[in-house]
Amino acid sequence: MAVSPPLRPVSAPQASGRVIDLGGQAMHVFQFGTPIDLAYTYFLDVPAVFRLLPDTLDVKPYSKDDYRLVIGATDGYGHSMSAVFDLHTDCDANRAIRIAPATNSPSINLSGLVFRGDLWAEAVFKPTQHGTAVEYMVEIALCIPVPGVLRLVPQSFLQNLGEHAMKFKMTQMINGFANDIDADFHRWVAQG
Repeated sequence: MAVSPPLRPVSAPQASGRVIDLGGQAMHVFQFGTPIDLAYTYFLDVPAVFRLLPDTLDVKPYSKDDYRLVIGATDGYGHSMSAVFDLHTDCDANRAIRIAPATNSPSINLSGLVFRGDLWAEAVFKPTQHGTAVEYMVEIALCIPVPGVLRLVPQSFLQNLGEHAMKFKMTQMINGFANDIDADFHRWVAQG
């Protein structure tokens, strides 16, 4: 597992005011002792896979190949927030599943501090001597509005704090995701 800064630009802010631009990228290689088609079928269930991300509040389809993922968090100062990622999937049977920001996003009907984020992911399936390797990469970019009283804090301090928090959160999320995928995949295969 590796975590690094994002490669893609962060989305433009949706509302006026101060924002913190954050992002990160992580990669993990899963090793499964099963044929590629079985691993591919498991990862095709996008809602089930993304529900394994830590702090996922909801994930559901809203049109063919399009999903809304809602991740919850706090800013460390008691403010709850939700990041909404609208996702489009593109599949290459038994080779790759690619996820990118959707272009047909419905309106958001959530309360509290809610903001959109961009998420790209790719699962590449490769045969190995003992089964299948799945190279999984995820990258996120967020433009977070600065809430209430935090607007009094200098922007550079908030940006630095946000970047450190994002690195910690990405590491926590990918580690939790990797552990949960491994356990859930084996459970799924056993239920077969």
